[in-house]
Amino acid sequence: MSPRLQVALISSGLGRELRGIETWMADLAAHLPDSVSAKLWGGGSFVSPRPDRPSQRIWGISRNHRLLRSKSWSDRYYAEQHSALPGALLRLILQRPDVAYCGDPALSWNLKRFRKWHRSSVVFLNGMRLTPVWCASFDGVHVLAPPYIEEAARLLPGQSIDQFFSVPHFTDVERFHPASIEERRAARRQFGIAEDAFVVLCIGPLGTASGKRVDHVAEELARGSSRALLVSAGADEQGASEVRGRITQALGPRALLLGRVERSRMADLHRAADVFALGTLGEPFSIAIAEALASGVPVVHHQDPITNWVAGVGGAAVSMSTQGEAADAFRRLETDAAWRSSLGAAGRKLAVERYAPGPVCAALEREWRRIALRTSSR
Repeated sequence: MSPRLQVALISSGLGRELRGIETWMADLAAHLPDSVSAKLWGGGSFVSPRPDRPSQRIWGISRNHRLLRSKSWSDRYYAEQHSALPGALLRLILQRPDVAYCGDPALSWNLKRFRKWHRSSVVFLNGMRLTPVWCASFDGVHVLAPPYIEEAARLLPGQSIDQFFSVPHFTDVERFHPASIEERRAARRQFGIAEDAFVVLCIGPLGTASGKRVDHVAEELARGSSRALLVSAGADEQGASEVRGRITQALGPRALLLGRVERSRMADLHRAADVFALGTLGEPFSIAIAEALASGVPVVHHQDPITNWVAGVGGAAVSMSTQGEAADAFRRLETDAAWRSSLGAAGRKLAVERYAPGPVCAALEREWRRIALRTSSR
């Protein structure tokens, strides 16, 4: 039997933020098999989802600290990562895990830079679509879909790309499941949604920094339907007031902007939806899409190689940069219940086969072990 793999799950925003990286790290700690001894390291105070996988604070300044408010989001995030570096390095030197797994680019880069001090294999979760050329020096690079491996082979000709591996994010396919009639009614009551509404759901920050383009979805929905309701869940970010104004102008009272919704309520929110929509033109990997698929909710998304793979047979791919294409999809999904049901069922099957936690975590452990062995043999 292989010895337990020691892994540090590191995130500078953990305990402060609830975006993709932070959500993934916490979910990972909850679902990794017992053959992995994992610890969660974050910049803020937080409670680990499992007592045998303790949370440890590495300190550092928050990207939302008042001293950074005048800076851009990217500059604030960069400052947060650098401030977390001393604490992360000290813990790595003292605890010596086999793998330091991190999705913050600047923090990961510096952990690799100082690897001779701590000797852990540094595996970077490339959840931001950073170029393979930039990632190539890491001990391991976790990408989220097969097209990223193809891109690495194309952009690094003649070089070994053994450090790159593809494992998708997972979703809890038991908690996120297609709604019964009663579950759907209860979910809609919970969020104040009319029982007979046709609901198009968007999840993600409201603003311009992350490129979620909820305003474009609203404008397309206005073109495609006279009765559909847009429901948006996500905290405000830079440019939120501007985006909110465009949504209101397009849909008026047919927009329900919920703001930040607790993670514990997200499964219910999906059960209240008829369609999930993502307006972004390039998403590294959308956990929300996987959750929508698991919930049996069809997805309207931009025609992009990564998002095409993530949504697969449960998605309707359109051009989110061309006026009218998403509107046509929304119109058809609203009026064609058979197509909507078919997409939802196909998406649910795909989610169970591809995104269930067990197989994903097993694949990730195999790759971590391979990278640790590869690094130690150098």
